[in-house]
Amino acid sequence: MIRKMTGCGLSIFWGGVIAFGYSGVMSAYWQERFSVGSAEIGLIITFMLLALAVAMFFSGKVHAKVGMAKCVLIGSFLYVLAFGILLAARNIYWVYAWGFVGNLGCSFIYGPGLTTVQRACPEKKGLVSGILNLLFGVSAAIMSPVLNLLLEVSGYLFVNLFVIVLIMLTNVVAFVLLHQAEKNEISAESGPMLDMSKDLTVKEALRTRQFWLIWFLWVFMGASGISMISLSKSYTLALGLTGVTILTAFNLANGCIRIFVGILTDKIGAKITGMAAFTMAGLGYILMPHMVGIPMISLCAICVGIGFGTLFTVTGPMASELFGLKNFGMIFGLIFTAYGMVGGIVGPAVSGLLLERTGGDYGLVFTYLGVMALIGVVLMGCIKVVKLRKS
Repeated sequence: MIRKMTGCGLSIFWGGVIAFGYSGVMSAYWQERFSVGSAEIGLIITFMLLALAVAMFFSGKVHAKVGMAKCVLIGSFLYVLAFGILLAARNIYWVYAWGFVGNLGCSFIYGPGLTTVQRACPEKKGLVSGILNLLFGVSAAIMSPVLNLLLEVSGYLFVNLFVIVLIMLTNVVAFVLLHQAEKNEISAESGPMLDMSKDLTVKEALRTRQFWLIWFLWVFMGASGISMISLSKSYTLALGLTGVTILTAFNLANGCIRIFVGILTDKIGAKITGMAAFTMAGLGYILMPHMVGIPMISLCAICVGIGFGTLFTVTGPMASELFGLKNFGMIFGLIFTAYGMVGGIVGPAVSGLLLERTGGDYGLVFTYLGVMALIGVVLMGCIKVVKLRKS
């Protein structure tokens, strides 16, 4: 159990940095270097989410066949390829390719990791999901100020090389831990024996109302939350300020709230926890353009981060409770198509387009994203978290 949690946690740390922090830190640099606007920068996140939509179902199938250790190897290879593309970038389209390939790598680590820890500790699914999601979310908050400082002091090339070297070192340790844990399981036939005979198949899950409610929840709340990454630094610059304080505040909340949400999910359930958090996110967005000063704006970003972090933390245990753990990886992968294929367009892409068309009207954009979060509250309220079993 400890080896699995540590291995999954180490590998997921850098996935979080890439998914939630890297493009936020680099957005202004890429915008200037490649002479593009907000809409083009917003598309980076869109391509990153598209990769999740394409790969999460497939990575769930691969994980079921080869295990978590080999998934880490696949993810690491894709990270190296992604940063090779970024180092060779000649225009913004190369950055889109970096985002897509990089998040393909993340797909082989996040979903399989979530499956691995829940199967290792089925009686505390919320807690272990919360711990893993904590590392996934808080990593960007830890590294964003460091990467921003290194970008200013040591330059773009150094930052990219620095990150890929650390990813490889960390993932080697993760692979060794996970490989040893899997080897010990095979030899000792250890681990909790789970009755998964009545868990739903993928086709059976797709026929349920609950699946589609969660799917649309990821469209609206997922799009709302992820948009903060590409908007935070540009909004800071629009206010005539510098730094990544808003992004860091968002990512700290996005990461740190996940462990508490995991505990709350085990105590009071995912539904109440989610509705409260998504309400905070909606209000945070709506109030943000009316706030003055970085501390108050950051407080609103924290509310958005709480909602976004909660989305990641509650939907994993919710899906495993509803549909079972046998096909969790593939079912959760299909849920992610909402986030990747639709959320990436109606969130970051539309937000960037609205900014360009309105001459930088952040009030309109933040209100739009706030309403999307509040729609997420309604969807969450409609979900009945009751285990669905084969008859």
